[in-house]
Amino acid sequence: MKFSGLARVAFVVGVLGTVLIDVVLWNHGEGEMAKRYQSRADKLYDSSRDMLIQHRIMMDALRSFFNASNEVTNAEFTLFAKDLLKIKSAIAFTLGADLKPKYISDPEFYDVINSGRVHTELNDKITYEVEDFSTIVISIDEPKQPYLVYAVSHKRLQRKIEENSDICERLTLGDRTLSNLECQRYESSFSASLIGFHSEQFVDIPEYNISYRFSVDYIPTKKEMLEIAQLLVAFTLFGLTFSLLVSLMIQNRTDKEKQRIESNSKLALLSTLNHEIRTPINAVLGYANMLKAQACCSISGKNTLDKIIWSANLLNSVAQNTLTYSKASSGTLKLHYEEINFPQLLHNIDDYYRAFSHTHKKHLEMEFSGDIPEFIQLDDTKFFQLTTNFLNNAFKYSSGDLVIFNVKVSPLPHHLVDTSERGKKPLDGFVRVAVKDFGKGMSKASMEAITKPFTTDLKSSLALKSGIGIGLYTCKKVIESVGGSIRIRSRKNQGTLVIFQFPFRLTNMSHGQESVVDPMAKQYHPSVSVTEAKETHQLATNARIYQSNVTNRKQVLLVDDNLFNLEVCKSMLESDGYIVTTAKDRRESISALNNIYAEAQEDSEAPSLIVLMDYMLDETDGLTLISSLRTLGFHQPKYFILSANCKDEIPKSALFPEITFLQKPLDIKTIRALNDPSFLKLF
Repeated sequence: MKFSGLARVAFVVGVLGTVLIDVVLWNHGEGEMAKRYQSRADKLYDSSRDMLIQHRIMMDALRSFFNASNEVTNAEFTLFAKDLLKIKSAIAFTLGADLKPKYISDPEFYDVINSGRVHTELNDKITYEVEDFSTIVISIDEPKQPYLVYAVSHKRLQRKIEENSDICERLTLGDRTLSNLECQRYESSFSASLIGFHSEQFVDIPEYNISYRFSVDYIPTKKEMLEIAQLLVAFTLFGLTFSLLVSLMIQNRTDKEKQRIESNSKLALLSTLNHEIRTPINAVLGYANMLKAQACCSISGKNTLDKIIWSANLLNSVAQNTLTYSKASSGTLKLHYEEINFPQLLHNIDDYYRAFSHTHKKHLEMEFSGDIPEFIQLDDTKFFQLTTNFLNNAFKYSSGDLVIFNVKVSPLPHHLVDTSERGKKPLDGFVRVAVKDFGKGMSKASMEAITKPFTTDLKSSLALKSGIGIGLYTCKKVIESVGGSIRIRSRKNQGTLVIFQFPFRLTNMSHGQESVVDPMAKQYHPSVSVTEAKETHQLATNARIYQSNVTNRKQVLLVDDNLFNLEVCKSMLESDGYIVTTAKDRRESISALNNIYAEAQEDSEAPSLIVLMDYMLDETDGLTLISSLRTLGFHQPKYFILSANCKDEIPKSALFPEITFLQKPLDIKTIRALNDPSFLKLF
C-alpha cells in the first residue's frame, strides 16, 4: 500500500519516536544493570579492602611483637604467628644479618622459603622473592634479625577469587595479577566492548610503601540480555504497529476524503451530463408524443414514432443509470416515497414494452402473484428504472421470444416491521419482481457483471455492440443500498431468472383493502384490437382536454434560460391547449406575471395560472426565484420545478413542501393530473 505524504510523515515520526523510546529503554536497562553491577563490585571491593587491612593489622602486630620484646625465640615466634597468619592465608619469617631465613611461622613452608631469593636494589631496599607468594619486607628492631618478611599465598588468594564465578575479578599485587575463570570469557567476548562493565580501585598502604589494584569486569547474563531484548522487541513491535495503524487511519481518512471529493466531482459531472442529455431527450419525446397525439401519421408512421419514443426512453434510462450508479457508489442514494396507483404503474410498464414487442417479435407476459394493493408508497422512479433495466436485458440479450414479468407484494409480519428510523414511517414489506427469459443463459463473464462494475462478456457479440457494463452492477448497488436483495439464476440454453425485492410502505388506503387484481388472473396482455381502441380513446380524451384548457384559458408561465427548452416545452404545452408565456430570468418573469394579472383584471377573471420553472438558471435557481416572486405578492399561481434531478437531490427542497417537483423529460400527462386531479384516471 502506498502512503500519501501525511500518512508517510506520520509513519516516519512514529518510527523515530519508537527508536527514541527504544534508546531510552536501553539506557534505562543499561543503567539498572550498571547499578546491580556496581553494587556487587562495591561488595567485592569492601571484602578485598577488609582482607588487606587485616593483613596490615597482622603485619603491625608482628612488628610490634618484635619491637616490644628484648629478644624473641623461634618457639615464641612460631607459637604467636602460626595460627594467626594461617587464618589470613599468609606466612611470616625473619631474615638474619646474612639475609637468610631464621624464624618461620609455619615449618610446612620451610623448603619453599629457603628456595627464595633475596635482592638488594640501588636504594638499599631489600626484596625477597618466594614462588607463589607476594612478599613485603619490614624492618624490625632486632639486631640479629633486622628484617621481617610477610608473604601472602597466591593459591589461597586465587581460591578466594574463584568463589565469584559469574563476575571477572582481578587483584594485582606488584607485578603479579590474579584473576578467575570468568575473566577469560570476558576477554574472549566481542560483546564485552559493547555491553561490558568495568571498574577498578587502588588500595595504598603507605607505611609499608605498597599499593594494590582491584578491578571488576562484568558481562550481562543471557537472561538479563533476553529480558531487555524482549522488552525492546515488544515495544518496537508495538511502536511500529501503532505507527502503521495511525498511518493507515490517516491514509484511510485521506482516501475517504479523496474518494468523497472524487465522488462529489463525478456526481456533479454526471448530474451536469444528465441535465444536458435530458434536454434533447425532452425535445425528442415531446415532439414525438405531439405527432402521435395529432393522429397525423399512417400505421407505419406510428410504428416509427413508437420506436423513436422507445429509443428516447432507453437513452433517458441510460442517463439515469449513470447518475444512480454514482450515488449508490458514494452512499448518497435515498428512496423518495410517494403514494402511487401500483397496478396502474405495472400496466404502464407493460404498455412501455408494447411497441418493442410489436417490432421485435418478442412479447412481455405480465403475471401477478397474490394480492396486489391498489395504493402503496413507493419510489416509483427507481422501481421503474430497476424493472426496465432487467426487462431491457431480457429483451436485448435473450434469444427467446417470451419474457415473463412476475410481481408479488409481500408485506412483512407485524413483529418484523422496521421501526428503527424515528420520525419516519416504518418499512412495511417488499415488492418481489421476477424477470424470466428463455434464451441461451448468461456466461460466467456476464454473471461477474453483477459484482464488478464496467464488466462485460467480450465473447458476446451483443455486449460488444452496446452497453457500458454498469447495468447489473448498478441494479445490485441500488437494491442493496436501499435494503433490498437480488438473486440471479441462469442455465445454459434454458434462460435466466432475475429476482429482486424492493421496499415499500403501506398507505392508510391500503390497510385492510381487498386486492384490485385477481391473483388467479395471471396474465395481463391485451390484444392488438384492445390497444387500438385504447389509442382511439386516448386521442378523443386529448381533444377534450385541449378544448377544456382553451375554454378555461389555462395559462402557463414557462421560465428557462435555455431557449431550445423553452421552444420544446412551449410547443408541448400549447398542443395541450395551454396559453404559454415564456421568460428567461427574474426580470422577464416579473414582467410576464404583471401582464397576465393585468389582463385578468381587465376581464374581471382570476387567472388559472401555472408557473413551470427550470431549477438551474443562469443568475439564480428556481427555488430562489419562486421565493422572490412570492415576496413580491405572487402567491396565487401553482408553482412547479422542472429538473433533471429528483426532489431529494435538490438542495433545500424539503423547505418548500407546497412546490411540486417534476423530473425531466416533461410529461404532459403529469401536468394534467397535477393541475386537475379529475384527469388522473385517464393515464
